[in-house]
This record gives sequence, structure tokens and C-alpha cells, in this order.
Amino acid sequence: MVEIAPESENSFSSRVFIHDYPNNSRIEARYTLNGRLYISYYNIIAVENYPFIPRLTQKSQNNTFQYPIPNDYIVETELFERSLKCETKYITDSKVCYTINWKEGRVEWNISSTKSSMAVVNLFLQKINQNRSTKLSGPRLFGFDIEPLYNFRLQIGLQPVIKNNNRRKRPLEEISSRSQQNKRLNSFGRDVQKAIDELIIKHKLTNLSGEPIVHLCYIEFDYKENQQAYIKFKNSNNFSATQTRLDAIVRVCDEAVLSLDGYRNLAAVVLTLFREYLVANRRNEINALMNVQIHIGIFNIDNEINNQSNIDDNFNNNVNNILVDDHEIGNGAFRSILDILKILIPIWKAEQNPVIFPGDTLYIKIGGDGRNVGRRQNHVMITFCLLNENKEVLKPDHQYCICLYVGHENYKDLAKVGQLF
Repeated sequence: MVEIAPESENSFSSRVFIHDYPNNSRIEARYTLNGRLYISYYNIIAVENYPFIPRLTQKSQNNTFQYPIPNDYIVETELFERSLKCETKYITDSKVCYTINWKEGRVEWNISSTKSSMAVVNLFLQKINQNRSTKLSGPRLFGFDIEPLYNFRLQIGLQPVIKNNNRRKRPLEEISSRSQQNKRLNSFGRDVQKAIDELIIKHKLTNLSGEPIVHLCYIEFDYKENQQAYIKFKNSNNFSATQTRLDAIVRVCDEAVLSLDGYRNLAAVVLTLFREYLVANRRNEINALMNVQIHIGIFNIDNEINNQSNIDDNFNNNVNNILVDDHEIGNGAFRSILDILKILIPIWKAEQNPVIFPGDTLYIKIGGDGRNVGRRQNHVMITFCLLNENKEVLKPDHQYCICLYVGHENYKDLAKVGQLF
């Protein structure tokens, strides 16, 4: 069976192809220029296939059509009474090596280039000392415009290839500007979100009213060498989930004593983690809310208090002698027992097995202990616990700190601190 590809305005190529491919590997190409008929013959050795995202040929002055370039493609043709073997091979996802092989007597020659098919053709013309005015199309010599081969590759590979793309984007590997890379990734993210939204509706991942109940939060992928990209998608419905995750991270960092610098280094490796400034801002918000309910006061234990015989009558005066403002530096901090109890009592009463009941007497035990911190500094912590909890008071998380100061565990310092309570 012999097929002739007709020439039209929207044709893949301006040449006419006479062939019986794949039954016969020989293809005849004809085109007319200035009333003269030109005929070329091709013998297809290896047709192979297109990569998932193939490179396209460069535009020419007379033709803006760009042809996709196959991988591991080998074709034989004749030019200037020489039998040429033209090959293409992808070195990377975005770089192709073009090679022309031929014989001169018993000597075999080959020329390669990674720039374009035109570049390797020009090298070939220089090698055979051909007149520089000779015009030869690289895509036509390699047969990239042979439409029967293009259709055959699509049938066996089912790869989506755009035939005409006048606004062809550069491969990401060739973009050195970070801002341009981000723009490309943002554009990719918008297309991904649009496709995912359509799949969500298609698979009925919705509620009874047809609204989606699943949402795309982020995607993470590797690109180039040892580089990662992380695209986060905005969604108004995940605000509460974001707050919950932020609160959990703040708690983990506090309990694990992980500094902001340490978390910043960790977030640089694990891209799905929140940025460090978000965690810091959330910690400040939590601290502000906690300080409203349970205020933390600061004092300086080194300040002397007046020697008064009746401490109770001069309580306010004595306390004012060691308290300092929030913007000043002290060597101790304290919290009100009453403020803490206002938070804990509803919790103790609302548990599955309530600790206290209405009318119960609260038995509170206050204790403290000092410890060496380094070689020259001592810290003292004062805590209280609820004896109504029985054996639970032995657990560290059932001891509630009410005071922490830098100093020694002696009567003089404890007498000053005791006035705060």
C-alpha cells in the first residue's frame, strides 16, 4: 500500500511523502521550488519514540513550524553523492546530540553537535569543503518533518506532543534566574490545582450538596540535581487545621527545647514544615493570650526589703521593694496561684473521672528545690500540687511552677520570695 501525504496550509510539512511505512522502511519525499522538483529518499533504520516532553526544532525564517525530536532515531539518506547516516540521542531531558556518519573511501567520518540539527549540518558542509552559500535544512536532512513517522510514533507511544508552539518555553534547566523559576513553578501549580479540582469532582469526593470535602494542600517534588520544590496551595477551609498544626509544632518545640535557629535549619531540609517566622509569631500570640489569663511577674531578689517587725501590715511596701517592671531585667519570675487555679479547677471538675466535686476542700502542697546550674549559679523552683489527686501528684506534669529565681535555697531568699504569695 502506497500513501501520499497531501500538501495543505495546515500540513505537518510542505513536502509530499510517498511511502508504505512500516511495511517498507523506504520513504520518498518530494517538494517543488521555483518550478523545479526535488526528490529525497530516506531509509528508516530506527524510528523509536518521542520523550514525554520532547525538544522542538528551531524556527526558520520561512517556516515557523517546529518539529518534535525523537530519541535514538537513525535514518539513512543521500547527499552530495554520499550516503549519510543521521542519528539523534538525548543526553539529558533537555539536550540532544545530533550525529552525521559517512564514508570517504575506506575512511569513516562522523560529526556531532548538541546545539541543533542545523549546527551539525553546517559542520558537515565545512568538513566536505562545500560552498558556504549552500543552503541545507537540518530538520529536513534528519527527516524530522516526515509526517508518517510522526503519526506512527504517536500511535506506538501515545505521547502528547504539541505540533505547533510559537511561544515555546525554555526548559527549566536553562533558566538561571530564581524569580523566573518561581514563576514557572507557580504556573505549573495553577495547572495542577485546576486538574486536581476536576478529578475531585469527577470521583465525587464531595458532600451531599456537591461541595468538595478534600482539598489539595501542597505538593513536593525533586527537580534538577539535589534540588526540591514545594508548592503550597491556599485554601480558606484549612485555616483551623493550620492553626492546630502550628499549635502542635509550638508545643513540640517547647517540650523538646528546640530553639528557633534549630527549627529554621530543620525547616530548610523538610520543606513541608511551616516557616520559622510563622512558628515564632504563633508562639508570641499564645504567650500573649496566656499572659492575660496567668500573668508572669518579674522580681529582683537582690533588692533589700525594709526590716519591718510586722510583715503583714507592710506587705505591699515589702513586695514593691523587689518587684520590677516588665521591661527591666530581674533574676526571678512568678505566677499567681489564684490565676492558675482559675484555669485548673474547671479542668479537674470536667474530667471523665473528676478529681474534685462541688463542696470539696482543696488541699494544696507548696514545695521547692534548688539546683546548681553550671559552676557559679544556682536556680530555685517553687511549685504546688493538689493532694486531692492522690498518686497523680507524683507525676512531673502535675507539679505546677509558681516561681523560678536565680539564687540559693536559704531562709533569707525564701523569706523575700514568700512575700509574693
